[in-house]
Amino acid sequence: MGVIFRMAVRNLTQHKSKTIIIGLFIAVGVMIVELGNGFLEATNRGMERDFRAHYTGDLVISAPVPKDAMYMDMFQVESTTMSMDGMRIPAIQDIAAVESVVQDTGNIKAYSKFISTQGIMMENGIAEFEIDDDTNFAALPLFLMFSGEPDRYFDLFPSIQLTAGRTPAAGTNELLIDEELRDNFEEFFRKPLNLGDTVLIAGAATRATLREAVIVGFYRQPDKNSTMSSIVYADPSFARIYAKLTYSAAIESSLPENVDMNLSQASEDDLFGGDDDFFGDDGFFDDFEDGDLLLADTSAGFDDILGDTTLRDKLNETDDGAWQFVVMKLDNATSMGVERTKAQIEKAFADQGIAARVMTWNEAARSFTTTVDGISIIFTALVIILAVVVFFIIMNTMTISVLERTGEIGTMRALGSHKDFIRKLFVTESLTIAVVSATAGTVLALIIMVIVNACDISVSNTVAKLLLGGGSIKLIPTVTSIAQTVLLILAGSLLANLYPVSAALRVTPLKALSKGDE
Repeated sequence: MGVIFRMAVRNLTQHKSKTIIIGLFIAVGVMIVELGNGFLEATNRGMERDFRAHYTGDLVISAPVPKDAMYMDMFQVESTTMSMDGMRIPAIQDIAAVESVVQDTGNIKAYSKFISTQGIMMENGIAEFEIDDDTNFAALPLFLMFSGEPDRYFDLFPSIQLTAGRTPAAGTNELLIDEELRDNFEEFFRKPLNLGDTVLIAGAATRATLREAVIVGFYRQPDKNSTMSSIVYADPSFARIYAKLTYSAAIESSLPENVDMNLSQASEDDLFGGDDDFFGDDGFFDDFEDGDLLLADTSAGFDDILGDTTLRDKLNETDDGAWQFVVMKLDNATSMGVERTKAQIEKAFADQGIAARVMTWNEAARSFTTTVDGISIIFTALVIILAVVVFFIIMNTMTISVLERTGEIGTMRALGSHKDFIRKLFVTESLTIAVVSATAGTVLALIIMVIVNACDISVSNTVAKLLLGGGSIKLIPTVTSIAQTVLLILAGSLLANLYPVSAALRVTPLKALSKGDE
């Protein structure tokens, strides 16, 4: 084997130009792949660290995904319909049973019930926007409204950085907003927003829901590079209004999917009365006097017409016990610990017939992780295209190189070399180029990663953060990704070497020597 290796190194040295060309293609390809893998790894780690520490915890319990919805996470329901109600996140039906399961499950360090909804902040007393050519719609103060149990939530996520004011008091319409949302409000409405100011909050998941609220605090996100922004913290009683967590919503969600609405057995007279009930001799036309339409009984008020609205008013009240999520942090938060605890809770739900599901952090934050998943898919496609191009370039270059060495192959065959010896020689050459070039590409990628990480590059644009999965540009190498890349290159080099070597070995020694003499 030592003889073959020395001959391979000598042959590569004698054909420097082709060796350099093939080596450069491999090195550049390896560098690009490892830099891309490093970026994706850094983005995934950063998002996981941020969301688990500050927003989703390690596990999240929610109601089942609504019918006809594509998915539901902690922030929205992606519905197949265009209805605004399709955005509403349902409440957990038997929250007491769910909480009992959580309390009986081991490995849970802390938890809090939680509400999430969406809205828009407007000037107090003005329910319409004044739009002109200078209006910056990118600064429209849209927000996510978060609300947890007052005595638990901020203990579960203690990293919030208050810059002014305080957290909302229980049972009030007070708001704690982040500084980015404040800046958006000031830019869009062209007026300052200070502590104690009253604003108008419009709901996104509920039609025509408008309430006044008081700003009592400002804060910054715990991670300045987080994809999360424009978050408002409110008391649960206020958040339930916008999340449509009312008694009517609870009754609606508990109804069976198939309700008999068949009215075919009822006649028109039963439903709408007879023909003479409205247009009869003593009804409609007797109420005209000098062209004016009068009520037959002028003593009847609107309350009498509408009937008793007590039940309707009660159903529209917010359900004080309604919660959409239970957010948990675990003692053992490793992948194995999370999966084991998730399986334990799911089994308890199944045994007790509780309609609820358990999500990991990336499932609970799907609205944000999908952008990174999309980038990963695009990058994978580009890597495949790059690999195919490099493969054919290497194969063509090796084919030319081998065919140019037909005379050399014929001489070795004439001197008694077997086909296996020649095949091993070319395989050794290919592997040598691949190993040296992949090593060079890896070293170059690591150097670039160190430089990029040392520069501490970050972006502040909200859209860029969403697309990149965070505002920090970091590159993290992993042994697994490097090993996979090198193995892929080695396999590709061997495959690219099969055709030219097989073609050369099909040439007889006599024909090879005759070509070598020309």
